[in-house]
Parts: sequence; structure tokens; C-alpha cells
Amino acid sequence: MVVLERMNKKMQDTIDSQFFNVQKSALFLDVNPNTIRRWAQQGMLKGVKIGSRGDWRFTKDDLLQMIRKKEYEN
Repeated sequence: MVVLERMNKKMQDTIDSQFFNVQKSALFLDVNPNTIRRWAQQGMLKGVKIGSRGDWRFTKDDLLQMIRKKEYEN
């Protein structure tokens, strides 16, 4: 059981290092966290929901793509 817990922790650390949560995404894009959630819900920002709470996760590539999209619109 301890081995499984360690493995789950290691997997979570790997996931956390590869994906940005809403807070980190908002800091990265310099916007409000609610903006990140709205963009994700509207499909403007690609992301995945994880866990029973449905927390959003985003890749750095998806966040960079959002920057390019916003620069193009301006």
C-alpha cells in the first residue's frame, strides 16, 4: 500500500510539472483566474478537467497558443 501511495504521489508530481492549474495559468497569461475558467468553458483555451471537482489543467503549449491568438486579434 505504501508503494502505491508513493507511486501516486510521483505520478501527481509529474502531472503537476507538465500542466498548469488555473492559478498558474492566470499568472502566466497575466489575467484573472476567472478569465482562465471562462476561456476554458467557452472552448477558447484548450484544457482538461481532472478529479472529482473538475479542476482545470492546461499545457504550456496551449497557453502559448492563447497568447499568439490574442496578439493576432490586436
